[in-house]
Amino acid sequence: MHPYVVGTAAMSDTELGGLARAGDVQALGVLFERCRPSLYAAALGILGSRADAHDAVQDACVTALLRIGQLRDGGAGRAWLHRVLRNVCLMRIRQYREVPVAEIELPTMVPGPEAAVERHVMREWVWEALESLSTEERATVMLRHFTRCDSYDAIAQITAVPIGTVRSRLNRARARLSDRLRSTVADSPIDRIEFETSQRRTWENFYQTLHEQPVPRTYRELFVNDIDVRDTAGEWHGVKQWSAEEREAISLGVRATVVDVLPSSDITVVEVDFSNPAQAPDHCPPHATFVHRLRNGRSTQLRVHYPAAATCRQLTTASRAR
Repeated sequence: MHPYVVGTAAMSDTELGGLARAGDVQALGVLFERCRPSLYAAALGILGSRADAHDAVQDACVTALLRIGQLRDGGAGRAWLHRVLRNVCLMRIRQYREVPVAEIELPTMVPGPEAAVERHVMREWVWEALESLSTEERATVMLRHFTRCDSYDAIAQITAVPIGTVRSRLNRARARLSDRLRSTVADSPIDRIEFETSQRRTWENFYQTLHEQPVPRTYRELFVNDIDVRDTAGEWHGVKQWSAEEREAISLGVRATVVDVLPSSDITVVEVDFSNPAQAPDHCPPHATFVHRLRNGRSTQLRVHYPAAATCRQLTTASRAR
C-alpha cells in the first residue's frame, strides 16, 4: 500500500475531514469508508430496504464528492456525511413514495466562492472519474446531480429510456465512482475550472449572437448541419429547420439566459431561463434543460426538457425561444 494511504488510515476523523475539505480525494475516501457501516445502518433505518439503503449510501458517496466544499468544519466530517445521507434518503422517499414536498425539510446546500476554490482538486478528480463512465451513464449522473432535471421521471424523458433503465444506469455509475473513490487513483485530469469557464462563455456568446441573428450561420461552430432536435412540442431536422423554428419567438422578444453549463467530452448540458415579452407573458416555460450529444465538439443531437410545469401553450411554443 502506498505510504500516504497508510498515513491517512491512521488519521483521526478531524484530520481526514480537514484534508477532504481542502480537496484531498484520498482523505475523503478513507473517511467515507470509515463511516460506511454507520451510514448503511442509518439508511436502512430510514428506508427499510437493504437494496434501497445500499443505493442511498452510494448516492451519498457521489453527493459528498460533489459537495465537499460545503464541509465547513473538518471535525464535523462524520456528522456532515450523515446529513448528506439523510438528505439522499428523504429525496428518495419524496420521489418513490410520493410524500408531499412540504413534509420534508431539506437544508439549503449552496457552496460559496471560497468553497469552490477549496474543492478545485476534488472537482478535477470527480470530472475525470465521470469521463471514465459510459456516455449514457455519464449523461444520467450529470442530469441527476448537476441539473434541475434530477428526478428519475425527468431523466427518463430526456434520455428516452424507461425509469428502470435510469435507475440501473445510476446504480452502475455510482458503484463505479464509489469503487474509484476507494482506489483513489492519482491521474492528471484536465483543468476543470478553466474548461467549465470556457464552455460557459461559449454558450453565453452563442445566445447573445442568436438573439441578434437567429439564422443558420449562427449555429455553424456549435452544431452540425444535420442536427437532430426534439422536445415535447415536436422534432426538427437540420440547422435550417431548427433556426427557422426559433426565429418567431426571438423576433417576438423572447430571450434566453444561460444559468449553468455542464460540459464533458461528448455530452454538454446547458440550463437556460427564459424571459417573455410583456405582450406574450406565457409564450415560453420559465426553465429548460438542453442535453447536447457531441461529435468533435459540435452538437449532433439535442434533447430539450422543461423541468417546471408548463401550460399547453408554453410547451407548444417553448422550442422557439432558444
